Formats: sequence, structure tokens, C-alpha cells
Amino acid sequence: MSDSVSRRAFVKSGLLFLGAGRATLSSELRGASARAHEVVVTLEGRAAKLGRETVNFGLPLPPGFLSNPRRVRVATLAGEEIDAAVRALEPWRIGGRDGSIRSLLIQFQFDFSRERTQRIKIVFQQPRRKNLSSFVPVAETLLDDKGLEGPRVLALLPARWLCDSWIVGPQTPATESGEYGPYNQFVERNFSGSLTYVNSQIYSEWLFDRTTAYYKMYVRTGDRKFLETAYHAAHFVRLHTKMDGPDAGIFTLKGPDLKYVYPRALHIHYLLTGDERTRETGKIMAQYCIKSQDPVYRPESMTPSPVGVDPERGRKFWTLRHQGYGLLGILHGWELTGDRAYWAKARECVDAYYRHQQHPPDGRPPDGSLRQDWALYDPSEATFKGATSAWMMALLLDPLFHYWTLTGDKRVADMVIKWCDFLDRQGMVPDGSKAYYVINCFAALDQKEPPSALGPDMEMHNAEIAYTFALGSFFSVDPEQLHVYRKRFDQLFPLAVALDVNHPARAFNWAFQFSSQLIYFMQHAGGLRAKRKAA
Repeated sequence: MSDSVSRRAFVKSGLLFLGAGRATLSSELRGASARAHEVVVTLEGRAAKLGRETVNFGLPLPPGFLSNPRRVRVATLAGEEIDAAVRALEPWRIGGRDGSIRSLLIQFQFDFSRERTQRIKIVFQQPRRKNLSSFVPVAETLLDDKGLEGPRVLALLPARWLCDSWIVGPQTPATESGEYGPYNQFVERNFSGSLTYVNSQIYSEWLFDRTTAYYKMYVRTGDRKFLETAYHAAHFVRLHTKMDGPDAGIFTLKGPDLKYVYPRALHIHYLLTGDERTRETGKIMAQYCIKSQDPVYRPESMTPSPVGVDPERGRKFWTLRHQGYGLLGILHGWELTGDRAYWAKARECVDAYYRHQQHPPDGRPPDGSLRQDWALYDPSEATFKGATSAWMMALLLDPLFHYWTLTGDKRVADMVIKWCDFLDRQGMVPDGSKAYYVINCFAALDQKEPPSALGPDMEMHNAEIAYTFALGSFFSVDPEQLHVYRKRFDQLFPLAVALDVNHPARAFNWAFQFSSQLIYFMQHAGGLRAKRKAA
């Protein structure tokens, strides 16, 4: 147990039992957590001149792992305790209430005058004897006040620890990817090209949450280059977020637009750094999300958008991607604040999506999709009366899974499986190489209906579509269904990981903001529901 917990200590950490309307940790996770007694942290000095430095970092913890920050020691590798200040940053809020500690803020002084790279360890479940009571403001530990240059001393955590902490949900370390290793090459091949855009003043190059893409790369690898880039991107977003006024929370390069507001990114940064500036910004962003989110599709309140005009400017509309970012912001608002208005709103959203899928607003029979009249949204793309989008739905599936980890709401699995069945049946082009851009839900029932729209460059969304079938595989227990989903995944995955996703620049963001979880899903395909059925 030197660099982290043993490689298999949390191998079943993603398995949740769903009972009493909420998620509770399985006995496997609680047992593994009890065996994890220390984690080794690598400290990288980054300032030109280093001496005795204040080391500052956030240490994320798995659910159910630790309740008392006094039972944490900082020590040298030889076991000599170091004077340290330690406090909880945030509790886990699974099941609608405060629980164990989600992340710790750790600060201590260490000498880097001779060695720029050093290692220490954090020891758990032992009372801290050398306790400091005061904390230095995080901004004082950075190379610049704005935060763009990052800290003077960077703390790197092991990938296994980060994945098991669930800081970005259950993940698989890159070194344990097995047959899905080409995904890691996909990341490496596209990362360097993405650096061109980390200071971009072009708003569209930040669309789909660039910051979170970098943080997920860091979590799965523990690699310094990903953490440094994520650190910069988080503060870029913070510095370009409006902090007051009626539209506080918006991304200032774009203006009022829900799909550019990402409290998730600032929340992750806060949990890894303790920087209160990012927490406050994340809370303001979450407020914008909850104010802007109406989950119910109401076509009677919409009028068609003229062809060739931005369909989202100055008018009422509804899309799956806006629903996805709204729900994501609401969930992180709950986790950041514990304000039950977010908890209630998240439930309201999922209620609406479940009703929409079960009883489509157009009155026609359900088919597994969440469909809408596309002519009321963007007639320049399609005028189908019953239409949906595979890539936009993927943007909603990601927060739906997040919601499930917090609530255990069994409807999420049902919604995912119904959608995957629909996508397999009606959403893919005949050769299976990509999804349609806009899917005509009624084409399969009426020969007079036009075929689904191919649209531009849908192969660039293959990572999200592969993720979709992986998520379906995670929730499904039916062998035939699993075979169908696996066949779809096996065709899409190699096509996805061969892509250059820096053209357009926003493709990097949509490709990487949540797709890494497909490895976890495929490695646990059918396992969760099969376990529940056996129980």
C-alpha cells in the first residue's frame, strides 16, 4: 500500500445497491475503504526559486471513507509526521443528505531548496499529533494572483486513488484499460493540439466544457501535464464568468446561454485545490442553471424559427443538450451547497424526462426517444414533426448517470435502455458507422415520412455514441440486449479513437468531457443489475 491503495482495493467501487429510493454504498466498497490506510502524493516544485514552501492541495475521498479530519496525518515516506493543517472542504451528499467527507484541504510547509520533486504520504485513521490551526489563502500559494499559472508546488495524486474517489464519478485508471487502451492513445494524440485553444477568446472553442475534459484526463492518469492544463482552464473560465447582475453566472465571451455554463468544472477544481474563488463562482453558475432550466417540453408555447436565423437567440426553445447542461449544473449546485432547492429541481427534471419518454407530448406512441418537433427548433436542419438527436441525448445521459449515483433512481436505467434500443433500431446509418444527425422518429412507421437527416460530420460524435451503448451495457442484464449493444460499441469505438478532434476546436471538448467513463461501463457491463437480480 505504498503509492496508493492496492490496485484492486476498490475494484467494485462503482457498484451501488438501489434501495429505499436512494443509493447506498455496497459492502464491497465499505470494506475496501476500511483497508485503505495511506496514499502517497508526489510534490512538484514549479517556481523558479524554491525554498520552504506552503504546499496546498485538495484530497478527494471515496464515499463512506472518512468522517473526522482529525484522523489524518501528513508524514514523510519514512513515517515522520509533518505539522499540517487539515479540514473538510465538502461532505458527500448522496441520498439527499450530508454524509462522509468528500474532500480534504491539506496545507503544510516543506523545503524544496535542494529537491524540486519530493514525495510525502497521507495516513488515515490515526489522530494527528502535529496540528496547525490556520490556513494560508490558496491564492498565496500560486504563481500568479489570477491562478492561470497554477501553484508554486503541484501535488500529484495517483490515478487509482483519483478514480476510486469518484471526484469525476467512477472511472478506470488508464493503466487498467485493457482492451480499451486505444482510448488512452486517442487522448494523447489529441491533447497537444488542444493546447492551442486554452487562451482562446473565441467562445465556441470553450463549448462543451474544455476544463472538465482535461480534469478527467488527469484523474485517469495522474499526469502533470493534464493537471496543469486543467488548472489554467478552470481559472480562465472563472475569470470569464459574470459574477453579479440578473445574468450572473454566464460565460462572458458568449453571453446568456445555458450550454456555456459549467459549474461542474469549477466544482472539480475546488475539490482538488480548496480555492474558494472557484467554489463561489461555481455556486453562481449553478444558480444560473436552476433559474434557466425548464425541463418540460411545451411545443404549444413555441413558434417556428425562420430558416437561416440562430434558433436559440431571443426565443423560447427546448433541446436535449440544454437539458443536459441544466441538469448537470443543478446536480453540482446540490453538491456544492446542500441547498434542497437543487435536490428538488433535479427530481423535477428527471420526472419530466421520464414522462416525456413514456408519454410523448405529441400524443403518439412512445418509442424510447425524447422527441420534439424539429421545425419548432431549427427548420434549417430538419422539419420532422417527431425528431431527436443522438449526440444531444448523450449530453443528457451523462448527468442522468450522475443523478443515479446520488439517488439510485431505478427509472434512469429504464430510460437509458429504452433510448439505446431506440438508437439501435432507428438512429444509426445503415452501415452502422455513425448516428443520424437528426433522427426522424416517425420514418419507421410511415413510408411517406422522409428519412432521417445525415447532417455534417456525425462521425465526429462517435465517442459519445459509443459511450451511449456502453452506458446501456452497464445497466442491461439481458444477454441478447448486451450482445446488440456490444456489437454497436465494437464498431463505433475504433472509429472514434482514430479521429482528430481538434478541428473544429470544440470537438475536443464534446469528445472528452464524459467519454472516458465508457471504459468503466464496458468493464462492468451487465454486472450491476445482474448482481441485484441475484440478490
